[in-house]
Amino acid sequence: MKNKTIFHYLLLGLTGVSLMNSCKKDAAVKFGEQYKKTLYIVHSDNTEYVKEHFFENENDTIALSVYCASSEPISSSVTVDLVKNLKVLDSLNYINSLSDANYVPKLLLESAWYNFESGKATIDAGKQYGVLKIPVHLKGIDVDKEYVLPISLVGNNAGYDINPKLSALVYRPKMKNRFSGDFTGTSKVLSEKSPNSIAPTVQAIDMNRVRLPIHNLEDDKDLLETNYMLLTIAEDGKGVSIQPYKNAKVFDEGESSYDPVLRQFTLNYSFMDGSTKKTVQSIIRDIAGLEE
Repeated sequence: MKNKTIFHYLLLGLTGVSLMNSCKKDAAVKFGEQYKKTLYIVHSDNTEYVKEHFFENENDTIALSVYCASSEPISSSVTVDLVKNLKVLDSLNYINSLSDANYVPKLLLESAWYNFESGKATIDAGKQYGVLKIPVHLKGIDVDKEYVLPISLVGNNAGYDINPKLSALVYRPKMKNRFSGDFTGTSKVLSEKSPNSIAPTVQAIDMNRVRLPIHNLEDDKDLLETNYMLLTIAEDGKGVSIQPYKNAKVFDEGESSYDPVLRQFTLNYSFMDGSTKKTVQSIIRDIAGLEE
């Protein structure tokens, strides 16, 4: 134990001297390329990496960064190899299912939505990051399923080490559009005196359609068959039509609108509460817009 302690102090001392010498402007020796270099995928520390994508983007991409950890930027460009790796997805689903009996397995992103089996990213000389870009076309994706693309870092042309704990991730796109987000406001049944405060999540369905709960019905994905309505925003970005989502009993009462400046919906509709038809006006505004 004593010898180990002495060794550690000696090692720290030598490291400190080396660092001091390397910082001197007139240092005769450059140590940069002698230091160990290790590659890893950025954001792979949690395995699953969730990133927002917008339905409006025609030429969309998944962008993954690979980092070279070293004391100094590299002096020569390095090409790294990345591949789609189904074993990474299998491991993620297996591990999560062990700790959560209600875990819903992630699904492999369908090949029609992207173009990737393997690819390369280049870390240029003098830099420490390189980016892999994967073209994706996510129109038509089911927003109620969690689709992912599993990626592994498998090699490089410089013989640098790869951090085994940070060499893979599962990329999950989260779909949005310019009308979606977390909203707050009121929903009032016209025959009643007081409005209800509501805070619905407005879920993008495609480029100009969103889904949200009816009035004050429960916002729960287990109730998608009955509790939700679908809003279609006109090409001018202002007019709004209302339809039932799946088997919901909801009816468009006309003159609903969206204010793109305030990021606010004014909705006029009715729904069946048992055998009673109730007419509602809701006014909801994007929380992100309120914070700006």
